[in-house]
Order: sequence, then C-alpha cells, then structure tokens
Amino acid sequence: MMIKSIIARNLSKGFTLIELLVVIAIIGVLASTVLASVNSARIKARDARRKADLKQISLALELYYDAYGAYPPYRASNSCGGNRADWATSLCTTSNWLTTDANFLSFLPIVSRDPINRLGNDDTPWWFALTYTYGVSADRQIYDLLTNVENTSDPQRCELKLWRSVAVWPTDTGCYSTAGPGTVPDRAKQIWSIK
Repeated sequence: MMIKSIIARNLSKGFTLIELLVVIAIIGVLASTVLASVNSARIKARDARRKADLKQISLALELYYDAYGAYPPYRASNSCGGNRADWATSLCTTSNWLTTDANFLSFLPIVSRDPINRLGNDDTPWWFALTYTYGVSADRQIYDLLTNVENTSDPQRCELKLWRSVAVWPTDTGCYSTAGPGTVPDRAKQIWSIK
C-alpha cells in the first residue's frame, strides 16, 4: 500500500506526454511567428538600404553632371561579369560597376551594390533581379537608375507608380516594358526608380 501511494505521488508530479506535445506545438507556432516578423523586417531594411544607396548614387551623378556637363558613360555589364550591353549593373566584378570614367569616384569613392546582388530568372538586370542598374542616353543628358524592392506592398513600387525609362528606352510606356495602369507584368511590378 505504501509503495503504491509513493508511485502514485511520483507519477502525479510529472507532465504527461500530451501536455509536453501541446507545449512544444505552442512554442513552434510562436517561433514561426517571430521568424516571419524578423524576415519581414529584414526585407524592409534591405529595401530601405537600396533606396538610400540609389539616392546617394543619384547625388553623385548630379555632382558629376555639374562638373562635366554630362552624366558619366555606363560600363556595359557584359564587359565585367554581367550580361547586358545596354546597361550597367551591380553584378559587375569591378569596384566601379557604374561607369568607365574613373573621375566619378571623386564624387562617390565606393559605388554601392545591392545587398543581395543577384540576377533574376531571365537575362535582364531589372526584372526579378536584385541588382542596381544604370543606363544613360546617347547624349549623356538623362539617365535611368533603378533596382527591385523585395517588399511586395511597397507603395513606391513600379506597379503603382509606373516608373518608365527616360534614357535607355524612351518609348517605354511603363515599368521598363510596355505596361500601363493595371497591365504591369509580374516581372516588372517590384521595380523602384530614383526618378
């Protein structure tokens, strides 16, 4: 009798398997919620950095223009690790991916790159890609500077603002393609431009 009461008392002090599984499930749900929030914050932080980087590059481009009367020529990305002849992209392996003119470095000694800096699923540096892209008109009087944002609800993304090329593709109707309101292709919805 004494042994049974000791065993019963010891068994009632612990947790049952069901109780442990419920606690583990609750901890798992809480952990996944926290990880999703952290991921969202990281995406927004990278997008904020992209916008700040492009604003800094744009300021350096304007300083260069004031000094030389034209924007710097672009460095074709297919000459330095990228895949396009008509745009410069931060995929280039050279430190000054933006231009072939070394004088630009006096205005911006380190030309920033996208925090992720990778191509998308086609050959363009702006559709689905996470790179910075620069293009300049033949007379070097206007330029395009753009990237993609990761936050699909960013109020400044191309799907809502209809950014368009002014330098490289002046016949572009919106989002570096032939888009209009309500007809932006998925590949162009996340583009963000400084202009």
